[in-house]
Amino acid sequence: MTNERDKNEYSKDELIPPTFLNKHFFEDVLRDTENDKDLEITKFEMIPGTKPGEHFLSIMFKAVISYTSKGKEISSRPFVVKTLPTEDSTKKDMLSTMPVFDRETEMYTKVLPEMKKIMESIGDHDEIAPRLIYHNTDPDILIFEDITKLGYEMNNGFYDFHSTIKVVKKLAKFHALSIYIDDNKYKHKIDLKKYTPMVTEAVVDRLKVFFEGFDYLKDEVRNWLGFEVIADKLAVQNETFVNKLLDVYKHPKAEFKVLCHGDYHVKNMMFIKSGDSIDKIMLLDYQLSFWASPAYDLIYLLYAFGNSETRKRRAEILLNYHDALTEYLNRLGCLRKPLSLLELNIDMLKMGTIELLWAVCYLPYYCMDYEKVGTETLVDPTPEAMANMRRIMYRTDTIVNILKEVLPEFLHKGILD
Repeated sequence: MTNERDKNEYSKDELIPPTFLNKHFFEDVLRDTENDKDLEITKFEMIPGTKPGEHFLSIMFKAVISYTSKGKEISSRPFVVKTLPTEDSTKKDMLSTMPVFDRETEMYTKVLPEMKKIMESIGDHDEIAPRLIYHNTDPDILIFEDITKLGYEMNNGFYDFHSTIKVVKKLAKFHALSIYIDDNKYKHKIDLKKYTPMVTEAVVDRLKVFFEGFDYLKDEVRNWLGFEVIADKLAVQNETFVNKLLDVYKHPKAEFKVLCHGDYHVKNMMFIKSGDSIDKIMLLDYQLSFWASPAYDLIYLLYAFGNSETRKRRAEILLNYHDALTEYLNRLGCLRKPLSLLELNIDMLKMGTIELLWAVCYLPYYCMDYEKVGTETLVDPTPEAMANMRRIMYRTDTIVNILKEVLPEFLHKGILD
């Protein structure tokens, strides 16, 4: 268990695991997965799975287990454990309106295995998700093989253009596989179109704490030379933004759709690297996946993976995505043609509200140093704590530089109207 020194390093709601996550529970799980009724755990440890700001939905732990099975001793085998919060909190309240666990369970038990079979049928042995060891709905739990033992590691911060291209191609493959499944329903009996966006009025009401920063931001922007018109545009966003956001999610304008990952950012990826070069990419957290325009995931990529240089080379990013998507669809023998590059660029413009969402609402949390504000602010925020957090956010150099870069573009594209 964590000691006093470590407590500030982890998410507050992951310091104490639910009581059912004990030695006896994991012994039953391993006896089933290893097909050994005599398996015995010799050492068992549960530790928190994430640090503040790394993960918002559900709670995560790491189980490190040593056991004997079929005459062999297995030492320190790690597992990643994902479950729902048990303590009353903003997170638990919000999850009551979002079936994220049901969706992620279906993704890992139905959709991703089907994608893996399709990939292997054409000789592609790339991995797109960690191996699921165990799942249940009573209680809700997912247990994965810990891929850090394979050399995968997490990385924060923003990546350059060339690293971003590698992640773009991974995304194109995931999207292409979903198109192929939808185009061959007679063979792959999975209805991907049933996965609709989870952004609804009820969800937005519970997440409104994320969307109420425009007043704080416009006061800061008024102090930036040449941003007076933008400050005026930001001043009215508190009255209009939520409706614009709901309209984008509930009434998508795109004709061409894919299964979006739904939360495609660097903290939901793990990498094997050679120096600064990315060799392998594993995607995590499929709990928000939904059927929609690929522009959703691409916008996430531009703001929560790529750096300023990458955003400035957006046209090249989209070209590389379109080429990779087309190439993989051809490799699969898919009859459906992808959207044209022009149509993709138009879709990106139509999804401008998602860019505003990321730049103003999400990115400040994404970049926040939670040691400055306390982990409890994220788990169960008070109005005073949120006001203090926003003041820190919109004065942080990283956020200021990004906003000064993108807000003029939003103005010129009509995104602030």
